Amino acid sequence: MPASTSLPSFSLCICTRNHPAGLRRALHSAFASSMPPHQLLVSDDSTNYDTRQMMRAEFPAVRYLEGPRRGNAANRNRMLPVITGTHVLFIDDETVLGQTFLQQVAERIADDNVYRRRGTGPATPLIVTGPSLSDGQKCKPKKSSFLGYPSLNYCHGERLCSVVLHSTVFPSVLFRHVAFDERLAGGYDVIDLASHVVLDGGCRIEWLPSAANQHIPGAEPLDAGHLAEASRIYATLHRYSHYQHRRVKAGIFLLLALAHSLASNLHRSGLRGATAFCATARSLWSHLRSPARAGIATTSGDIGANMTQG
Repeated sequence: MPASTSLPSFSLCICTRNHPAGLRRALHSAFASSMPPHQLLVSDDSTNYDTRQMMRAEFPAVRYLEGPRRGNAANRNRMLPVITGTHVLFIDDETVLGQTFLQQVAERIADDNVYRRRGTGPATPLIVTGPSLSDGQKCKPKKSSFLGYPSLNYCHGERLCSVVLHSTVFPSVLFRHVAFDERLAGGYDVIDLASHVVLDGGCRIEWLPSAANQHIPGAEPLDAGHLAEASRIYATLHRYSHYQHRRVKAGIFLLLALAHSLASNLHRSGLRGATAFCATARSLWSHLRSPARAGIATTSGDIGANMTQG
């Protein structure tokens, strides 16, 4: 098939923290892939040396990086400067790579490259996302509600503006122009990045339902609390004002989001909820006043065009 002459190469980036057994499982799944990754990277945010010792003893050929220990977004950003593949996939130590995942995605990207060269397909850069399987459930991309909660299903044929991160392959060149916003918690750094590259950047996200990875939950995730709440409000405000360029909508959203946050906290915790709301408001104000750590983008506008030129 013509596409086979233009297969991409994948950098598989694995974030880990205090879970050497899960990291070992993720690495073994990468070695079992029907299409071996071009590059394996591990960034370790652990608070002890168990993972480092395991990597040296069992996987000495895999490039190991000390993580920044500032959260998931910073851990992913740590690997961006050393990526050498044409495309990149970010997973963690709770992910098992599907045996044919990379092969399926490679064939879809190769087909897209052929169509683009012939001028018979879209010229915009392609991001491919598949499902994540966990305890018999299939996780799909969710559309954000007006208040920014990722709770809605996409309609058939609707443009995707979100991804399932651990089953998503990005063009590596994309990260010359964007990075994960390290201030945002609760997964909103991923939501913000996807919104940016689609709504303001000219990229497209394609759903590939057969390309699935497995998620094996470990310990209960830490409750990000007011940090996640502030991140949701900030990411949604930024989407409306900067990516969609709808300032009136952004202003209305901010008023309603703050009122909703206060009411929700009071409903859950009574008068003590006012303290939680104040913590959210302080975090939000901090986000609005400070630049994104590591930078969200070098420029606003058509990232896709910049990628084509660069």
